[in-house]
Amino acid sequence: MMERLRRVFDVSGRVSRLGFWRFQVVQALAAAVIWCLTMFATMAGGWLGLAPLLLIVPIVAAAIYVGIRRLHDRNRSGWWILPFSIGPYLLLGTAHLFGDLGSLGVLAGLPLSLGGVALAVWSWIELGFRRGTSGPNRFGPPPASNRAWLATA
Repeated sequence: MMERLRRVFDVSGRVSRLGFWRFQVVQALAAAVIWCLTMFATMAGGWLGLAPLLLIVPIVAAAIYVGIRRLHDRNRSGWWILPFSIGPYLLLGTAHLFGDLGSLGVLAGLPLSLGGVALAVWSWIELGFRRGTSGPNRFGPPPASNRAWLATA
């Protein structure tokens, strides 16, 4: 168990598509449980009930690490995680600011909105659906998709 947890927070090596999707399912379930706990705790204890929401921080960190290893499987630098994870929010947030300027602002923000959506879709396809490089690459040997929980090498 500790070995699996240590591997989640490691950026070296590669993770297969199967391992990536397994992590996504576990991450989504954990986030849903934390969200429900936070809602009930907030109803019971007011704003102090937001404390369970702090448990999201390690989940987001683990998602970044697994995403980096998935990029390694695609033979891409882990730095690609920055535009994939932050870029859509920056573009869509900036487009939203333009929307406050009226109809002309909405029109001006439209390319930013479309760019944010396109970047989000591209990252989803790149990380979740494209095949990794066959054989070893500069980030290590290929992951064994039928082995452990995260299918790591």
